[in-house]
Amino acid sequence: MTDATLSLDGIEPISGTVETGGDYIRFSADTTLDEHQINGPHEGQLSLDGADERVVLESYHAIEGGGCEITLRRITPSAS
Repeated sequence: MTDATLSLDGIEPISGTVETGGDYIRFSADTTLDEHQINGPHEGQLSLDGADERVVLESYHAIEGGGCEITLRRITPSAS
């Protein structure tokens, strides 16, 4: 697990930990987000290990007792 900060468009940045693998990233945080605010498509930026990656929200799940788990998909840069 690696510490990271997630900044999604229109939502305050949150800190948590990530597990990466291929195109997908699992982000876990002690913070819960407003379900009405998080529903819908969101793009954003994930900062980890001194690097920033563009990501898109795939799913959000509040965890009973507090916190959340977010699945993100990496946005790969298009070839120019």
